[in-house]
Amino acid sequence: MKSLALLISPQAKNAYFNDYLAVAKAELEWLLGEQTCAHVCLGGMDFFHIDAQPSQLQTLASLSFVQGIFESDQNQLCPLASEQTFHLHEDFVFGAKFKGKTNELLTQLLINVGLGSLENVATSDVKLLDPMCGRATTLLWAMRYGMKAKGIEQDAKALADIRQNVKKWCKLHRVKHQFKEGFVGKANKHNKGKFIDFNAGETSMRVVAGDSVESSQLLKGEKFHLLVSDLPYGVQHFTTDKTRNPLAVLEACAQGWVESLKPGGVMVLAYNRYIPKREDLMAVFARHGMQALPFAAEHRMSESIVRDIVVMQKSA
Repeated sequence: MKSLALLISPQAKNAYFNDYLAVAKAELEWLLGEQTCAHVCLGGMDFFHIDAQPSQLQTLASLSFVQGIFESDQNQLCPLASEQTFHLHEDFVFGAKFKGKTNELLTQLLINVGLGSLENVATSDVKLLDPMCGRATTLLWAMRYGMKAKGIEQDAKALADIRQNVKKWCKLHRVKHQFKEGFVGKANKHNKGKFIDFNAGETSMRVVAGDSVESSQLLKGEKFHLLVSDLPYGVQHFTTDKTRNPLAVLEACAQGWVESLKPGGVMVLAYNRYIPKREDLMAVFARHGMQALPFAAEHRMSESIVRDIVVMQKSA
């Protein structure tokens, strides 16, 4: 065992606000099991002090809140070479800024929690779906981890934005890549079913324009290990039934989302705990055979948003 000090990134405060320590501890314990974890502030920097095996360094390095790992010896900190090796440069997820973008560390947290909930699946074999993928932050994170990812986005204009952003970073960082465009089904003037593929090395993603309610048709029945999404918070946007509560949308999507998961697959959703209530959200998917797992990471974003995370698993 080694005595380690995990340096908590200042970006975690931007992601999780006043609750950053509790969220970081929840992620740490979900991936490594319950830990004796002490928070220490030195020189204005936050650390978690834990005891861990050398074999756990790679997992620790992939935690969303960890900026660096140090071996602690009589109040001296020695930095360890424990950087996570990613398939794409960080600019692919952190570089583009746009309205409504999910915080990049939250996205990484959601994926980490999902991976930590799967059994006997190598990360490079994992297939990930984001059925409300926006400008593809989650999908690009999945590619950084070496996964293959697909997403559905209602706004067809997102495809051009994604291509423009990704093409820029490919050029800047000299990443060999391929783009492909087409339609799932027949071409149409409404761009329903239009897709864009991005391939780089052994990883890839596809974004399909369309309604997530029709996920089975848009994905042609493909099955995934993980379904990860940051749901609308019900503050700025109305849903299709003209309310701010996304429950009606989720009830319409639930069967298709669950059917898209492989047996034993895991669903990880971030949502505003005010709308909907946690028990109501889980009940929607429980009716389709999903079982809730005991993870939560509640943190206040604003007066009207307390973000939380639910994790559910499909029976094997």
